[in-house]
Amino acid sequence: MRVVVDGFGKYIGTEGELITIKEKNKIIRRLKPDELKQIILIGNNSIGTKAIRLLLKHAVDIVIIDFYGKIVGRLMHPAVGTVRTRRDQYEAYNDKRGVLLSKEFLLSKLINQVSLLTNLAKARKDSNPEVAEKIMQIRKEISAIAESIKGARGGRIDDVREKIMGLEGKASNHYWSALSLIFSNFGFKGRHGIDSSPRFAQDIFNAILNYGYSVLHTECIRAIELAGLDCYAGFLHSDKAGRQSLALDLMEEFRQPLIDRSVIKLLSYRQIKPDECEVKNYCILKDSARKKLLNEIISRFESKTQYHGKNMAYSNIILWQARKIASFLRGESRYQGFTQRW
Repeated sequence: MRVVVDGFGKYIGTEGELITIKEKNKIIRRLKPDELKQIILIGNNSIGTKAIRLLLKHAVDIVIIDFYGKIVGRLMHPAVGTVRTRRDQYEAYNDKRGVLLSKEFLLSKLINQVSLLTNLAKARKDSNPEVAEKIMQIRKEISAIAESIKGARGGRIDDVREKIMGLEGKASNHYWSALSLIFSNFGFKGRHGIDSSPRFAQDIFNAILNYGYSVLHTECIRAIELAGLDCYAGFLHSDKAGRQSLALDLMEEFRQPLIDRSVIKLLSYRQIKPDECEVKNYCILKDSARKKLLNEIISRFESKTQYHGKNMAYSNIILWQARKIASFLRGESRYQGFTQRW
């Protein structure tokens, strides 16, 4: 279970072996720490050291996110796993294992993009056939790019990263252009902010995506660490000081199934409206939008889907995928990215 503590003046403390959440000195919620996976703190609230110790004792992540959706910090349980796994991870950077993993991360992302676009086109086949046809054409272009990524060859990831990331960039441009056909009324014209990067969103669609991806990022960091891997030593995403590259690699498989679908649902059904964004230099989500988004994402994380013949929660699937990365790096099994067809 994940809990979001959002709002001014709330305090996270303890009562015996329970975690308590107070507002105006009154307990509004009691939680068993062994039933928690993560506590997300947003806004001007506070947490006591006893609560921190109790949460960490039960391996509960404490994540702090600011009003813009940026991860400010994270308190986590001690690292787990074996030295062997991490040694294999570092060695794989310089052999074909890094290439194979990187291609799987990207191929699963593109397959999930195609699946989501197919679903959106089918839903508009009768109501807006022109848009549906354009989306289906874009879908074909992304599928063709996926075939090019499949064909990439190299002895180490540095030999192919530029090529496959360039192809991914083209596919993403197609994907976001398809979504802009549907969500232009929300000011969405593509995945960008003030500059060419998605940061500092100028519209509510991008602002919600940024926030959602931050939450997904924390979940992938948690999974990578529980699998005994180094979240800073990635393959697809290059090394950079402070960048948790392997967590970003794993994220690619889950952007569409978890975050994009949640955002599309909230906007399509007008559960979040364009005016729930306070525009200064860039869009800042209002409390109402942020709460609805977090509730939807957390609900999505705990919802279940088919995974290798089992009905499993998405949060557990992320963990299993991280463990499969570790198993692959140790030479125990092959690796296949997570894809979902709707």
